[in-house]
Amino acid sequence: MKIQEIKKGLPIGAMSEISKLSGVNSTTVQRFFNGEKTKFNIRLLEVTTNYLKSYKEKEASAMQELQAVASA
Repeated sequence: MKIQEIKKGLPIGAMSEISKLSGVNSTTVQRFFNGEKTKFNIRLLEVTTNYLKSYKEKEASAMQELQAVASA
């Protein structure tokens, strides 16, 4: 999967959060998600992976809670 495809699935504000978590300038993060090679590629791949994993787990948990409350 190309990084540009992953970018399409990111929630609003994700690139800013990835920038903060990685310590990489937001402009560099944007260039990375546009497909440019940077010296931070590996770091950004790792941080993006961890960010998405955490985001999806929190989203699934929140959805379960919402469904439980809505059906109670």
